[in-house]
Amino acid sequence: MNTMPSPPEENQNHPASPLLSTTTEQLLAQIEHEAKCRRRQARALRRALRRQRRKEQPLHARVVRASTAVSSAGLAAIGAIAFTAAGVMYLLGHIDEAKALLALASAAWSGAAGLAIFSRR
Repeated sequence: MNTMPSPPEENQNHPASPLLSTTTEQLLAQIEHEAKCRRRQARALRRALRRQRRKEQPLHARVVRASTAVSSAGLAAIGAIAFTAAGVMYLLGHIDEAKALLALASAAWSGAAGLAIFSRR
């Protein structure tokens, strides 16, 4: 009968895998931590990319973006003021003026919403 000796590598003791020495909870916690770190890195890269694109935009695009935000906020404020004035006019008995102010408020709010929606690409 012919027996072959086993190679010396098979008889050596190998260190235990770190995966086998940890509990399931520790392994899951480590995986969740790594996922959070990668999400944070991806978010930072996306933010840096947006900032870089914004820097490279021409001047007129930056002016339009700023003026759109200011105009939308202004129209929303005008709508709120007109709505409040309409309520006061209604309580004082000036129904026709209250209706006109409500129309102004709704037009201002519609304009603010339109600017916010249609100014995005």
